[in-house]
Amino acid sequence: MTTKAQLEPSASKKRRERERQEMRARLLEAARVIASEEGWNAVTIRRIAGKLEYSAPILYQHFSSKEDLLVQLMMLGFAELAEQLRVAAEGSPEGRLVAMAEAYWAFAFASPELYQAMNGMDGVPFGTAETPREAKNAFRIFRLALQGIAQARGAELADPPGAVDTIWAFLHGCVSLAMAGRIAGGTERCRTLMLNALEPMFAAQLRDP
Repeated sequence: MTTKAQLEPSASKKRRERERQEMRARLLEAARVIASEEGWNAVTIRRIAGKLEYSAPILYQHFSSKEDLLVQLMMLGFAELAEQLRVAAEGSPEGRLVAMAEAYWAFAFASPELYQAMNGMDGVPFGTAETPREAKNAFRIFRLALQGIAQARGAELADPPGAVDTIWAFLHGCVSLAMAGRIAGGTERCRTLMLNALEPMFAAQLRDP
């Protein structure tokens, strides 16, 4: 029979783990706020500690370095993007391609500092030579959605990984140029150009089954 004394250590351990996760979330959010206001070059362990009125050693209990923190943010970003892509992919095959592109665009511009961390922009190193599990999941959702669209048209992707890389690179390129202000006519024109080019680009990835 389990006694109260035996349950207390387990409850205490769960509480400490919950508090640790809450602290990590606060630290990551503080980093995002600083990056949003001043850019990623302004993000340091000392700045994050100062913003939350903590001492730097407390932060090092959760992240070994700024690079470690950026890797965690990158994984968080890909997890959020994967969820938004998953929701967009639930629509009808006819509108799924545009819905996925719009979800990608909306995510990037809703959280530009996170998008930069995910893609090594604004001086942020990519963080890891290995593709994070969260990124692989986002790519998997994207691939399955594209395959579903192709099947609904009585076709198949000639090269599924190539189709994912091509369209993902296209979306990233449009977002990056829009963020940098490199497209005449501004962000909205860039979005329109992206959506207009999407269908012929996807059609080029198809073949008869």
